[in-house]
Order: sequence, then structure tokens, then C-alpha cells
Amino acid sequence: MRDVKRIEIVVEAPQEETIRRLIEEAGIDGFTLLHAVAGRGQRGDRTSDGLSSAFQNVVFVIAAPAEETAGFVETVRPVLERTGGVCLVSDAQWLKH
Repeated sequence: MRDVKRIEIVVEAPQEETIRRLIEEAGIDGFTLLHAVAGRGQRGDRTSDGLSSAFQNVVFVIAAPAEETAGFVETVRPVLERTGGVCLVSDAQWLKH
């Protein structure tokens, strides 16, 4: 197993392309993306259904080496400050197959 940082980013669907671009620019070579997620946060309840995906959230799940993480999350911070969302960083182990 390899030690990594697990980065989870929850943003509104319209921010998906911005986060994808930041991931690519950081040189992170992969992520998992979950569409139409529901939950509750500072802005209240968010449902996973509705007439428009513009009001839905997406979640990025990323595993990255620790040395890439700090710089990357600092590029995400302005997006979260401007549009809302959350970024969680935790220790994880990657089981390489």
C-alpha cells in the first residue's frame, strides 16, 4: 500500500469544469466524480433531483501524494470562497493492484 491524501471536494454542478481544470493543472492524474449528490450544509438542504442540474452538487474524490496536496487545495480555496462548497483532506492508503 502507498500513503496518500484523500481529497474530497463538494461543489455545485456549475463548478465541475473549474475543478476539473484545477486538477489537471496540478498534475493530478485521476479522480472519481459523483453527480447529483444530496446533503445538508451551511446553505441548507440540497436534493439530488430537480428540474436542473445547476442546483445539484457534485463530489470529486482524489487520491494524491502528500507533496501535491497542499498546493492543490490552495488553488481550490478561491473557488470555494466565491461559490461555496467544502474540501476535506484526510490520510489514506492506496491499495495498488
